[in-house]
Amino acid sequence: MNYCPQCYHLTEKKICDYCQSKKIRPVKDDDKCFLTEKQLIWAEMIKERLEQEHIPYQCMGNMGTGMAYKVGPYLENFTFYVPYSYYSPAKLIVDEMFIEE
Repeated sequence: MNYCPQCYHLTEKKICDYCQSKKIRPVKDDDKCFLTEKQLIWAEMIKERLEQEHIPYQCMGNMGTGMAYKVGPYLENFTFYVPYSYYSPAKLIVDEMFIEE
């Protein structure tokens, strides 16, 4: 499995599918990997499940606090990242919760 340190996505290819970067390298266990992006209500459910399974994660809002406050927190999207060593069980949780489009 290869890893893009620019956007944190995993790929089998030599060019990142997401950002088109050519700076791909083999993934390491502690690499921060993109898991999913969801709206607030779904993000809270994902947080709860990851915590139940003791999977470390990083969750970041995409709008920022000021903009989210102005337009409403329910319009905010949250991006989840997990260490590669936890990626498979975390991905399984997300896949069980949502049918990926």
